[in-house]
Amino acid sequence: MNETELNWAPELPKIGGGRRLRMQNRCAPPKYLLLKYLPILCTAFFLYQSSGVSAQNNHDDSPINPLYVDPAAHDFSQNPPLLDRIRSGPHGYLRFINIEFSKEVCRRFRDIIPQTPMFNLHGDAHLEQYAITDLGRGLTDFDDSSTGPAFLDLMRFGVSLHLTCLANKWGQHSDTLFDEFLSGYRSALQDPKIEAPEPKVVKRIRSKFRYNRESYFEWVDSIIDPIPPEEQAELSDALKPYIRTMIAEKPNLTQEFFNVRNMGYLRLGIGSALDLKYLVRLRGDTDEPLDDVVLEIKEVRNISGIDCIGKTHQSDPFRVLLGQARIAYQPFKLLGYLRMRGRAFWIHSWVDNYKEVDIHETFKSVDELREVVYDVGLQLGKGHPKQIAAPLDLQLRREQLRLLIKYEQVLKETRKELAQLAISAWEGFCLQVNKDEGK
Repeated sequence: MNETELNWAPELPKIGGGRRLRMQNRCAPPKYLLLKYLPILCTAFFLYQSSGVSAQNNHDDSPINPLYVDPAAHDFSQNPPLLDRIRSGPHGYLRFINIEFSKEVCRRFRDIIPQTPMFNLHGDAHLEQYAITDLGRGLTDFDDSSTGPAFLDLMRFGVSLHLTCLANKWGQHSDTLFDEFLSGYRSALQDPKIEAPEPKVVKRIRSKFRYNRESYFEWVDSIIDPIPPEEQAELSDALKPYIRTMIAEKPNLTQEFFNVRNMGYLRLGIGSALDLKYLVRLRGDTDEPLDDVVLEIKEVRNISGIDCIGKTHQSDPFRVLLGQARIAYQPFKLLGYLRMRGRAFWIHSWVDNYKEVDIHETFKSVDELREVVYDVGLQLGKGHPKQIAAPLDLQLRREQLRLLIKYEQVLKETRKELAQLAISAWEGFCLQVNKDEGK
């Protein structure tokens, strides 16, 4: 990883030539962080103990910072770039701690949750899940999707939005942008047929899409790590029921379409970087290599520690498939699952062009961010109630509108508290890593 600019903080000092302070693959020095952000840490602790709705839900079992994860709890030795991405800023850290974050939202809202219906949940709704693809746009990556209180997605995205604003020195716009997000969410609850104009960043990114299949497959082959022959044989055998189902669902497909050309491990991602994932390159419609199709096979993640979501078996892939089908604007193709070695995996095909937004690089203005934020609000407002209460969808949407009015101020206050806790936890994570590295 190249040196990383710590541009998430509102006021980093400048050095010669007006450049921002830069760090070589590590977090800011402990003394600097403690002196500069002591007021934030104290404020976060005070708010956590005594503010608004949190006071209502402030049970004695709450830890000092429930979002802190000890670096020693994970083995980063096989994936050093993952550690660098987590240390790069609070948003990277937020992406890594979804389970801890969701558990804390459940804890804070547990006196309210019994009053709320169950909804389809994305489960990890942050800004960098918004992607532009050959198929369309919107939140992707449904590894943590489930059913549960909508507060989980609203808080996750709200905190991601606040950290994004800080990263771009737009902190003064954070509240109005969250209002825009909620406006989109309400609009979709009122009229699920409503459409948002295509955001400018979507047009700009899509204009750069290229269809060079030779380069694409060179890249695909470069990111596949080899797997042992016996594991290849097991995976090929485990794919057979999936293939039969795909052919039954889509009679235009043939057995030859699913002939395997290459397979291996995939180790991309942040929140999913430690999950077991495979890439499989298939023959596709013809013998021409450039007609091949790529499948991603991802282990179904254990999210049983989140106690306010719908209870499912750890090995149930359908929570992921249903989340994709109900919330995605344009679901990926060849959706399915397989089982191997007592584990469940969900499957989808890749597209040639896929670009997630980057909170540091994508948005040229607050208005560009606002367009995407509104679009995400619409997507969740449509997807949360979709088909989960049929034929009573209208009643469910109206109930969620009522709850949104009742608890809107609670949501706004809590997202700020959670954002401050995330910053504090990231700092603690970095301090511990630096200590472990002898810095």
